[in-house]
Amino acid sequence: MFEIYVREEIAAAHFLPEHAGKCANLHGHTWLIEVTIRSSDLKAGMVTDFTDVKATLRELLPDHSLLNDIIGNPTAENLAQHFFGALKQRIPGVFKVTVWESRSSGAAYFED
Repeated sequence: MFEIYVREEIAAAHFLPEHAGKCANLHGHTWLIEVTIRSSDLKAGMVTDFTDVKATLRELLPDHSLLNDIIGNPTAENLAQHFFGALKQRIPGVFKVTVWESRSSGAAYFED
């Protein structure tokens, strides 16, 4: 089994309406979205072309936006699940999506 990883950054704001702490207020992050793609087969020596995955990410990721306009409660966990669903429809072999809201805090979504 092979895995590849593709990362893309976006700058976006959000607030957490279901949270009682400071993150209930509007604030922004430079988000890092990492996609893990798995395959047991290689085509031309690759799982898939990194360039194609990056292009799809750029089309799907809401750079310079308010994430609450896309998903009602945009926690890192909910965003990981949302982006996983969108990417799985477009890229064969998507195994996991990890959303980092900082260098030390992130969440991942994958299906068994």
